[in-house]
Amino acid sequence: MNAKELLAGDLPPLVIGACEWVALPDLGIVAVRARVDTGARSCALHASDQAIFRKSGKDWVSFQVHVGFEQRHRSMSCEAELLELRRVKNTSGEIEERFTIHTPIVIGTHRWNVDITLTNRERMRYRMLLGRAAMKDHAIVYPARTFLQGKPDPEIVKGP
Repeated sequence: MNAKELLAGDLPPLVIGACEWVALPDLGIVAVRARVDTGARSCALHASDQAIFRKSGKDWVSFQVHVGFEQRHRSMSCEAELLELRRVKNTSGEIEERFTIHTPIVIGTHRWNVDITLTNRERMRYRMLLGRAAMKDHAIVYPARTFLQGKPDPEIVKGP
């Protein structure tokens, strides 16, 4: 698709900045700051204490998510059905295997499903990375601005 076709009306409905507030309602996360990274293919969420368990005959993963800022962060216990174990190139360029989950995401008033890999991002400023696969057909990025969508809409987070 060229620029002329994009301007003809095929743009996604959501314009996001270089950083955005996101919610992951099925995990109980109502707001976490995410770094938007068009260079990263997949989403990544900072998670510790990851463990696989069986539930209703399927593999699930339990983990701790750390939200908030350094002085005021809190840990939340989460669990989700395990989608797969995915090989991902990390920020150091090394291949690592990560648990991957499929879950709804909310940015502003928009909600859709994304794949998220679980990893250690404690050295990173943002607890979540929003990769380009999650944005495809949903959002375009305006990198000169941040937090264009504000905090996720509580009614959308609550869901149907």
